[in-house]
Amino acid sequence: MRKLKIKDVVMVALLTALYLVFYFISSMGVMVLGQFGHAISPGICGLLSGAVMIFLTRKVGKFWQFIIMQTICLLLFSIMGAGYLPWLISSELGAIIADLIASREEKPAVWKVALASGAFHVGQAWGSIVPSWFFLESYKAEWIGRGQTPEAMEAMLQFTSGYMGIVSTLVVFALSFAGVFLGWLILRKHLKENKTEK
Repeated sequence: MRKLKIKDVVMVALLTALYLVFYFISSMGVMVLGQFGHAISPGICGLLSGAVMIFLTRKVGKFWQFIIMQTICLLLFSIMGAGYLPWLISSELGAIIADLIASREEKPAVWKVALASGAFHVGQAWGSIVPSWFFLESYKAEWIGRGQTPEAMEAMLQFTSGYMGIVSTLVVFALSFAGVFLGWLILRKHLKENKTEK
């Protein structure tokens, strides 16, 4: 397994900065969808940032690339006061799975990057879905204590608890998966890749 170098870490950091631009755009854009938009916002980000994921695997292409990207995002949001332990855990698990899928070979197939992006973004989404499934009351109390209104929490839980949590998970995965193919279509000429690599 090829080792990360300092230049690789710098590239991951730069691409993470670009990724965060798409993250903030998606966070603002989903407001029109209400609480369902909030539940699937990682998927919207995945749809918009597929080119970043492709570029990451082509310009870095080493294990730890997704873990480092996710960790930078989590650190930033934790500094901003949005850190939440279940979200941190599920997000990092998603990044580990993404690295296992698409970071053990140079220039992995596009479908592998798409699967990795799905895992990466589902990990983020599960930060609200898993607590809704397994420790609902403490989850509600935590965020109401942080200033969320009980009404807003109940509205969000409609899309993260029970079977709707499964629906939201599938939507996030599908959007993130599709985003990578969209990104590949945008970048393939620049990267001089052809359709046989799918």
